[in-house]
Amino acid sequence: MGAVAAPAARRFAERLAALAGVRPDRDGFATLPEERLLDLQRLAQKPERGARLAGLTELLDGGLPLGPVIDGDVLPRSPLEALADGASAGIPLVVGSTDDEFTMITARARRLLDLAPVPLALALLGLGRSRRRAYLARSRRRGGAARLGGYVSDRLIRSVVLRTARARASAPTWVYRFAWPSPPIGYACHCLDVPFWFDHLGADGVGTIAGDAPPVDLAAAMHTAAVHFVSDGDPGWPAWDATARRARVFGAPASIPSVEPDAYADVAPLV
Repeated sequence: MGAVAAPAARRFAERLAALAGVRPDRDGFATLPEERLLDLQRLAQKPERGARLAGLTELLDGGLPLGPVIDGDVLPRSPLEALADGASAGIPLVVGSTDDEFTMITARARRLLDLAPVPLALALLGLGRSRRRAYLARSRRRGGAARLGGYVSDRLIRSVVLRTARARASAPTWVYRFAWPSPPIGYACHCLDVPFWFDHLGADGVGTIAGDAPPVDLAAAMHTAAVHFVSDGDPGWPAWDATARRARVFGAPASIPSVEPDAYADVAPLV
């Protein structure tokens, strides 16, 4: 759930320090200009040459290398464990994701990956046979690049949405999916939902991911839900429960209901 285990954080810090030529601690990193440190962070997150598959597998198994660290002090344990034990049970929560958070990692190689045998690729990434069959049978995506990029999205982000909702059990939780495909990108990419939640489609940079004419009615609907949640504690659609597992779907085609039952069923085999 966005938290990094201490050993993984230590490994990443050591790699980053080696690239920078400094000690892997606060004092060492403090000697670097901010822009240089950000550039090195991006470089450190890339798999080493000749180890791309291993690097991707490590990412899928261990999660993103940057985030709050489970250090036993400030963050004593996994957030999902804490939620399952009732932490924040009295606090209403809205949780969700875009449909294709990490599909961008395969988009550039679409022509090649559309020819790839997806079941074999998923097997190489460590997905067992029975789970692989169940996952592919439920997939909404078409084409190798979309399915493989979608798998990364599902492992790193969308399955965490489902885990979070399950962990909170009867705590007041509302789940959403953001399904509107960006015209310049072709799918509902990472962070695309943010300017819609804030109804701020004219902000700098939004056009890059949302195009020149993003739907203002969608932004109005999402922002209204956000305002109702803040003011009333209810965004305006049915809360999650273990039986119906409903979620609000924003920006989907008319053939998909605005409130969808079992909305994250396609990632359930990964949980």
